[in-house]
Amino acid sequence: MPRLTVKAIAEMLRLPAYNQTRILHEQKYPKQEPYVFRTPYYQPAIAAIRNFYAANNDKQVLIDARNDAQSIGLESRRTQIIRVLDAFEASSQAKRTLRPISNARRVASIESVEIKLAADLQAVEGKSKKVLYVNCRQVAVDPEVARLTVEIAHWVLEQNADIVPIETIEFIDLKVGKSLRFRARRPATIRLLKNNARIIEALWNTV
Repeated sequence: MPRLTVKAIAEMLRLPAYNQTRILHEQKYPKQEPYVFRTPYYQPAIAAIRNFYAANNDKQVLIDARNDAQSIGLESRRTQIIRVLDAFEASSQAKRTLRPISNARRVASIESVEIKLAADLQAVEGKSKKVLYVNCRQVAVDPEVARLTVEIAHWVLEQNADIVPIETIEFIDLKVGKSLRFRARRPATIRLLKNNARIIEALWNTV
């Protein structure tokens, strides 16, 4: 059965079919190569952000994370992790009061494709639960990819009887220092998702 994350399938929906095999290969063989746009590449930075919030916005957490990053063998990765930590600390996101909670596993199927929520952070802000995705890349996220990510994540939660306002799902873009939120889920997105699931099924065994 094809298994993809919400982020991966959102990116695929913006690509023609012949370009989708790259992402499918990364999802099917997640440990084969250290592709820089996969979450594991930036995992030390994402973990530091979670720990920062858990420690009541203690900046020492970010200092320690930068120090830990110095032990990363690959220089390009080390540089990128530190860049992300710097961008986060300089952004308005570092001023938010978030209480991290367990990243609850949520999975939904469409056709024979399994889609995993795989949020970067789930937290409580005030009285509201938040589901957060973070763009750590050096380029700003495509706003349409961000919206598709949020909409598909909302659909996955809905399939798990986790009914939340779509505004509680955010895509944080550290490149531009903004958090992208959307007011509604477009019906066309789920139709597109269903149609693309058939393409994924056809391609899965060829990668």
